[in-house]
Amino acid sequence: MNEYLFKQMRELLGSRYDDFVRAYDTKPRRKSLRVNTLKISESEFAALCGYELAPNPLCAQSFYTTVKPSLDPLYHAGLYYMQEASASAAVAAFSPFIGERVFDLCAAPGGKTTQAAAFMNGRGVIYCNDVESKRVRVLCENIERLGVTNAVVTSATAGGYRAAGFDGYFDTLIVDAPCSGGGMTRNEDVPLSAEIVAGCAARQRDILKDAAELVADGGYMLYSTCTFSREENEDNIEFLAARGFTTVDIPLRAGEVRGIDMPDARRIYPMNFDGEGHFYCVLRKNGGTQPTIRCERVKRSTVKIGGLELTVDGKNGEQYIRDFEVPRLHGGVGIVRAGVRVAVDGEYTYALSHALKKEQIEMAGAVELGDDATKYIRGEQLEINAPRGFCIATVSGYALGWVKSAPSGNGDNVLKNLYPKGLRINRN
Repeated sequence: MNEYLFKQMRELLGSRYDDFVRAYDTKPRRKSLRVNTLKISESEFAALCGYELAPNPLCAQSFYTTVKPSLDPLYHAGLYYMQEASASAAVAAFSPFIGERVFDLCAAPGGKTTQAAAFMNGRGVIYCNDVESKRVRVLCENIERLGVTNAVVTSATAGGYRAAGFDGYFDTLIVDAPCSGGGMTRNEDVPLSAEIVAGCAARQRDILKDAAELVADGGYMLYSTCTFSREENEDNIEFLAARGFTTVDIPLRAGEVRGIDMPDARRIYPMNFDGEGHFYCVLRKNGGTQPTIRCERVKRSTVKIGGLELTVDGKNGEQYIRDFEVPRLHGGVGIVRAGVRVAVDGEYTYALSHALKKEQIEMAGAVELGDDATKYIRGEQLEINAPRGFCIATVSGYALGWVKSAPSGNGDNVLKNLYPKGLRINRN
């Protein structure tokens, strides 16, 4: 038990404090997943998965479950993302405001990025960013697995984006701010103190000071945290209000309460909802500057894979699938990936297999694994007949990755497992 947390909550909640303590101590913790509607509908997933799902009232794509994702081929096929139930509420509420140019500033590991991308359904472009390279690798893995094709992944600061000319560029900005984590203390050993909270609040304001300038005139920002402190939540909304933002009144849903002296903000507490806790607020920018960023000219060509023909952008000997323009950068932002790379060293990429729709997978050439899907994601050899050359390994028609069939010395075909080594699960 963290004494500072309970002291903080007593001051915040007043007469509701005892309810919070009871929920914190006795309410069961529930896992939840979010169906990836870029690949499958909620009803199709429920019919396919075979395990029990209970709906999350704050997000139509989110369900409580007991599944173990590491052992589930449907997880590796990108059909769902494990996301804490209250954390899925913010983007679900924000979805009517998501525009064509979206920026998730503090994106890793990718929960809100992939959720926003699902609402975008391939239109526009979503920039997703983290300052730590290790977290960026995890972000890329989740974007690729869930088949997001319109993402630009970067590693930079908001100040770096400003230096690169992105002021006024984005019509939607998501800031899921790094915070003290008060809402995660039931699951993790989170150190909390007045000094830590004050330090987090100061860091958040430093981020928001530059981030605010990246939003276009009339654009929207979603600010969220997984903590309860007023300093990191409502006080930062007031900080944004002084920089030309106004809060947006959105529907108050069952399980949410209004912010502290801030009716347009939303708080989620464990005594009101089956989740750990969250804060979010939608804001609109009034005023702003015109962006100076310019986009590169690209050469387009086609690539044929089996019976599938794809239009790609070619640059420096590399080919990408993308239906958006790539900015010409002059400093401040390093692009890790932009769109879906087609091949590396003569082998098609894992990202490409997951980016294709079911009908495209069939045209490219597929081999259905069925019960052997678990063997595949473990990296084991497969004894399955497949056409010569590259094929997409599938489970229930959804891509897991690539295999390559080639003749062996005795004239039979050998199926090479090309599932990325870094993603393979242990045999246990």
